[in-house]
Amino acid sequence: MAPANSPEELGRVPKLVTVYNPKSNRYYDVYQDGANLFQAVYELDKRSRKTYYIAHKLDYVSGGENTGYSYIFRVGEGLYQAPLSYYVNPGRWELSPGYSADDPGFTRVLTTSCFVCHNGQPDPKPKLEGVYKDPPFRFGELGISCEACHGPGALHVKETQANPARVLKAGDVDTSIVNPAKLSPRLENDICQDCHQAGDAVILNRGKDFVDYRPGLPLSDTENIVKRPLTETERAEANRLETQPPVRGSLEEPLWWKNSTMELSKCYQASHGRLGCGTCHSIHHTSKPEEKTAAYRAACLSCHTSNSCKLKANDEARVRVGDSCVECHMEKRPIAGIAHNHNTKHRIVRYPGQPLPEIAFEAPRPDLPGLLWLNRPSSDAEFPSESQIEAYFTVARKDASLWPYWQKKLSELNKTTSDDPIVLNYLGAVALIEKKNNTKAADYFSRALKLGSEDPATFLNLATALHNMGRNQEAESVLERGIASYPNSGQLVARLAIDYSIDGQGWRAHSIIKQYRKLFPEDASVRDALKQIDGAENNTETPGLRRDTSVAVPR
Repeated sequence: MAPANSPEELGRVPKLVTVYNPKSNRYYDVYQDGANLFQAVYELDKRSRKTYYIAHKLDYVSGGENTGYSYIFRVGEGLYQAPLSYYVNPGRWELSPGYSADDPGFTRVLTTSCFVCHNGQPDPKPKLEGVYKDPPFRFGELGISCEACHGPGALHVKETQANPARVLKAGDVDTSIVNPAKLSPRLENDICQDCHQAGDAVILNRGKDFVDYRPGLPLSDTENIVKRPLTETERAEANRLETQPPVRGSLEEPLWWKNSTMELSKCYQASHGRLGCGTCHSIHHTSKPEEKTAAYRAACLSCHTSNSCKLKANDEARVRVGDSCVECHMEKRPIAGIAHNHNTKHRIVRYPGQPLPEIAFEAPRPDLPGLLWLNRPSSDAEFPSESQIEAYFTVARKDASLWPYWQKKLSELNKTTSDDPIVLNYLGAVALIEKKNNTKAADYFSRALKLGSEDPATFLNLATALHNMGRNQEAESVLERGIASYPNSGQLVARLAIDYSIDGQGWRAHSIIKQYRKLFPEDASVRDALKQIDGAENNTETPGLRRDTSVAVPR
């Protein structure tokens, strides 16, 4: 990550660029004004007049010369992704990844989980998702730095300053800093897995945040990565997809799941886990483009021999790839959901489209029925019991067959951990949506807030329960508390505006909407709320106002 106003960044926009998204009917501009880059959004009416227009100064840029660059801007204590990105391969500006399917305008909040990998030193406010201190990054560091792989450096600096002449002998280990090369293969790979492995869900342990992971310790001490298993009935389709271009949401593991795809390789299995990221990648000594073929080939030859390749030296296929092992055995494939990008598939195969190995169809273990734990630290480790409920809730929204596991876990935790804000939020949602018990729901949500929950959904759901009981002023007070924590939450603003209007305080409704739309006029939820309010006041378009519950829980 770097400042967005460098000469290099300004050079990407020699003149105004406009990109139109037909799905949202929005126009996006990117342009430079003085020493800064800006992006703007507007819509046109039937007479081609702008119905609104807002521009935001871009503060940071994240990306790389091989793929492209996305941009970040700050509003108050929040950091947001800009809707346009610059793609290196075509050399032009287009919608940022994900915006073609779901265009939130300038309201896409960037959370701590984003910045631990794209910055390394985010400094979030405790318990407030997407809210940061000023400055938002510790030590003024914008890029990934030493501590991302070596852990905190204060002790190392202190000991080095106290013993400046100290020279490590062969075999010595500097215990003041983490050296990944001295770690076990699992712990070494955990450092990379923290950013280069995803799953159907990444679940934090209780009391942990993404910034709490420390190299040299198991990643599972901080977070747990889970995925749905492949079943025997899915084998044929999963193998077919190995020969097809990737499709987002299909059975094929995404290319950015580096560790789990590597672990499907026969090379990894035969090495009993000794093959790792560091076998091929050297962070401190990155190969130049012209050296990469030889460097990766040397890594392969640390186990194989030159005779391992069954193609003759003069074979056309072998000559065509310059005797490159990875060109044949680790193909580059397009990244599903991200335009103009290819990535290396880290499952090492004998030939493209090789059927998946049996390990790909591993069955879940008793400690986590229905799911696989990808960063299990050891064969005898058990998945944290309190984290199961979030794992099931997150993945069940993709696979409804997992809801019974979630319901069973919620019933267990209600008996043993009823003072946990997360459990209370789930219990409140069930009471509100399924059981229509507003009194019980309000009690659960109130307790969750008292015990430290700062989730916007807690404020929204508590307000719903209170309104259903006719306690309107209390509900408005709860929403006002929520907005105090999240002043740029469109959901909270829209909901409070509707409540004000219902209670005859139209002027207050219009006031908070006007204030919010100075920053985010494109927000569909707030625009819909304004339409409802105006329609009700004019008794034209909308016969009444509606309040929407923020979180639905399955029946």
